[in-house]
Amino acid sequence: MATLVGVFGTSHSPALIAPVSDWPALEPNIPRPSLDHLVGNVRDYWDEHQARFDSATQQLRASILAAEPDVLVIVGSDQGENFGPRSAPVFEMFLADHLDASAANRRDEGPDQFRVSMPIARDLGLGILKHLCDNGFDVAHTSETSDDYGIGHAVTWPMRFLDLAESGLALLPIVTNVWNPPNVPSVRRCVAFGQALRAAINADPSPVRVAVLASGGLSHLVLDEELDSRVLAAMQSSDLEAWHEIEDDELRLAHDKHGLPLRLNGTAEITDWIIADACAQAPSEIIDYVPAYRTESGYGVGMCFARWVLTP
Repeated sequence: MATLVGVFGTSHSPALIAPVSDWPALEPNIPRPSLDHLVGNVRDYWDEHQARFDSATQQLRASILAAEPDVLVIVGSDQGENFGPRSAPVFEMFLADHLDASAANRRDEGPDQFRVSMPIARDLGLGILKHLCDNGFDVAHTSETSDDYGIGHAVTWPMRFLDLAESGLALLPIVTNVWNPPNVPSVRRCVAFGQALRAAINADPSPVRVAVLASGGLSHLVLDEELDSRVLAAMQSSDLEAWHEIEDDELRLAHDKHGLPLRLNGTAEITDWIIADACAQAPSEIIDYVPAYRTESGYGVGMCFARWVLTP
């Protein structure tokens, strides 16, 4: 039988694959949100932030490898890369035999750079897919991508900054829809999906060790520390009902209250953390949370790195 051996979570900001000297280029060249200015110059904290990011990703990588998984299930959202007018399922599993994609930063690095070539745990994926469909989740599947970079950066960037591309792991990407309403998953649906994902892993007859990694979030492009604090509290709670204190529109419309376009709403990626937490069914350990502001007017990312200690 397959065994769930670990659940983990990471933000995936381009700051994790760029030195501090490049961070000014990450600042959005768009109108500023209506927020009070922060105290001081945010750039004064960037060297400290990079040191914390480096420490957190090293700890996270060590924790993933210490669990000795055979397969890493990555739960991350498509951000206009392969979902769109042709198809935008709520949940989709990538079931090619092999992943060949780029982990480039997509700003000044092209699709031929930082290639990631890793096997896909297709047989395990087919079993999980069937179990999910048999239990009320109509999960799509694909073996192709349309984007020049291949599968979305929610999958490839962690392979780069966690240095897992040569780890010998097989991947199983599960991609969620956050930018193509109206069929974006609700908080309640994500809790149920995470629970069903754990059951599907446990029901698979193959003798593989499986870890799950949420990739994305927390709040951004406008950083909301109050919302992030409630997300962290829910993750550290042993009661999944804590997630229901967060309203769907707090995630789906985080951009709207600041007059920003939907493509700048990364806060909706918190749904991937909900799935991971519900899959773990245990309180998380926060390795680090850094409210990483890019500008004094409020743009930034709630950078989070976490692991869940599973009970047998």
